Amino acid sequence: MIKQFYYLVVLIAVLMLMHSIWTLMILRVKPGDKKHTPRELLRLFLVLVSVLFIHSLEAGIFAIFYTVEHALPNFETAMYFSLTSYATVGYGDVLLPMDFRLTGAAEGLAGTLMVSWTVAVLIRLFQKTE
Repeated sequence: MIKQFYYLVVLIAVLMLMHSIWTLMILRVKPGDKKHTPRELLRLFLVLVSVLFIHSLEAGIFAIFYTVEHALPNFETAMYFSLTSYATVGYGDVLLPMDFRLTGAAEGLAGTLMVSWTVAVLIRLFQKTE
């Protein structure tokens, strides 16, 4: 239990650091004009791609952990489990061993926090354009 808690602290600290760096980079994006120009559409597209990228990367951190710790049989299964947990979908078709259940549950909480953080950043970014 102590070992699992230690891993959780490290994993969530890494996620928060990654998301902090992403936030600083995204908030440097210059506000655009109100017109729907191709440049503005490209800007919006790139911001949304960066959102998908950072969240996939963060779920991937957990997937790497599950793979290295042999909690799941391979990276593909670990990534699938991680994405469903991070997004709090949790289908239940792939389960972690008993020793890692706390980690899986905490990933769901971390995912909720990171997605909420992203929404706040996007609201701030797009409010600058109005």
